Amino acid sequence: MFNYLLDKINEAEFQTDPFKFIYLEDFLSDEHFRLITRNPQMKFPEFEHVDKLVEHLDMRDYKPVPFPGCTTDVGQYLKWYKGDTSVKSPDHARGLIEGFGIAYRVQRYHNEVIKQLMDFLNSKEFLDTLRLKFKKTGRYTVETAIQKYLTGYEISPHPDIRKKCLTYMLNINPDKKADEMGLSTHFMKFKEEKQHISKFWNDNPGTDRCWVPWDWCDTVFEQKANNSITIFAPDNDTMHAVKLDYDMLKTQRTQVYGNLWYADKPKVKGSTWQDFA
Repeated sequence: MFNYLLDKINEAEFQTDPFKFIYLEDFLSDEHFRLITRNPQMKFPEFEHVDKLVEHLDMRDYKPVPFPGCTTDVGQYLKWYKGDTSVKSPDHARGLIEGFGIAYRVQRYHNEVIKQLMDFLNSKEFLDTLRLKFKKTGRYTVETAIQKYLTGYEISPHPDIRKKCLTYMLNINPDKKADEMGLSTHFMKFKEEKQHISKFWNDNPGTDRCWVPWDWCDTVFEQKANNSITIFAPDNDTMHAVKLDYDMLKTQRTQVYGNLWYADKPKVKGSTWQDFA
């Protein structure tokens, strides 16, 4: 049913600016895209209050999950959302973001076709297609799921940690105007005076990569289009970032989010943006 997605990936040409990645619009067929975005587990009604949105997420089998730039503490998030200035951003953000968001992941798919799609995206056949396209070998673990990201979610520019082999993001926003709402992922490159950081990461494979301030990078491309997918293999130049500030009571940023993780990657020492300041 979904083998046409393999053909699209196999036939895709690589983009090279600001780094090597695949970008495909209209990834899902019209039939599959409509089925997903019109399904009540994805397309919510509008809400008058954030508490009703949270209740609805729970009813539709979404749960908060640990995620960069996010908290799993719904109570703390609601305090922040309602203006409580005593609530601080997560420690792992190292002072780089102003607040935080919350990422809700589907725990059980209510529609059989959507479940089959997610099973396919977690299948060996799909993952082998990605591995061959990006010439990756070795042992891996995979996670692919549908997530909704509430306002405040932010990850400052970063290339992804070394343990991550591949990452892919498919926009399945249920609102037709989503591409005008500032929900996009920014694909970026270091400013000239900061490009030595990529070289440092390249020359020091025993040191992990880290988040950096927004003003160290420039946006080259934004993944705005609905039903578009981006796929890339994290490297020392794959800078990308997200910052959400939108009316989530009307609609929510919704994605199929997937990662391929190295199973045997050696441990590396951490680093922070302060090391390069």
